[in-house]
Amino acid sequence: MIDGDWLSYSLSDFLMFGPEVFLRLFVRINQDFWPWQGIALVLLLVVAGLLVRGDTLAKRGVLLLLAAAWVGSGAGFLMEYYGPINTPAIWFGWAFILQAALLTVAALVWPWDKTTAGLARRWQAGIGWLVMAALLPLLVVVQSGNWHALALFGITPDVTVAASVPCLLLLPRRVRWLFLLLPLLWSLFSAATLWTLGTRLMFVLPAATLVLTIACFRFSPRPGKSQD
Repeated sequence: MIDGDWLSYSLSDFLMFGPEVFLRLFVRINQDFWPWQGIALVLLLVVAGLLVRGDTLAKRGVLLLLAAAWVGSGAGFLMEYYGPINTPAIWFGWAFILQAALLTVAALVWPWDKTTAGLARRWQAGIGWLVMAALLPLLVVVQSGNWHALALFGITPDVTVAASVPCLLLLPRRVRWLFLLLPLLWSLFSAATLWTLGTRLMFVLPAATLVLTIACFRFSPRPGKSQD
């Protein structure tokens, strides 16, 4: 094959599955995990509660729960369900586990500043995060037309990554970039895949992740407004 032949290929030529097969993965993992999805729902409430609390111990708890969510979606959905039909998903699965390890180290050893934001601001953060993490899974339901395709935080990668990125603002800007690289790469990979499959509504998930990630790269609150 001459080099010029590669120009005739599109991304769809490298996908060995269609949108029906892809959306079926969400149904399968929910059927196989039933009734343990309740743990994911509790996880949402606990993370939101810790964001409202906002002290040093709460910040460590948020990162540890994020680490558990990254392991669950990486080792579970990506490696066990998505990987057999899309090889790069397995590579991302290992990367998710590495990200979880980094989050765990940050949670346990980072010397957190003991200052906290105001109560009103913490409530806004907790409720805002909970609403976002609760609504994003519905995009897959609407796309597939099947409630069994609910994409929960801690189980499916796109929702896990999108919901994790705002929580990374807990980390100082000088180290935050290390934790934002994988969300950036995943959002680009997922966006390309979803666009090629024609699942346009689900495309909102990686698009939101990309926007949030870029914002987190740039965001650095002024001490006069927020000491943390």
